[in-house]
Amino acid sequence: MPVSVQFIDGIDEELSGISLRKRRDTGTNLVVLLFENVEALKGGRSFTNKIDTLSLQDQEGKITVIPSGMKFFFANDEHDLSRAECSFELRTQAELDRVMRFFHRYADAHGFEFQSN
Repeated sequence: MPVSVQFIDGIDEELSGISLRKRRDTGTNLVVLLFENVEALKGGRSFTNKIDTLSLQDQEGKITVIPSGMKFFFANDEHDLSRAECSFELRTQAELDRVMRFFHRYADAHGFEFQSN
């Protein structure tokens, strides 16, 4: 099974970056996914399909998360999306471990390299 990220079933999104952070106030892990384009928003797809979850799929199965935040950044024109950020929280060590296995597979499949700060 290919490794994929989807807002809408069957429409793969391409990540441009992944950031893992820890909330200082709660210690909860926060994942921020960066997108240069969001296929789910093209051609009115977001009007015909409700986008309220994000699916991460690999050979272990499907991880469905509910984003805690979504930010859109536009270039000069408010209709020209330059990038988007989708964030979600991981509350348990098991969730973190599973998502990290997915990210390692995504990195291998798409030529990403992990860097720590």
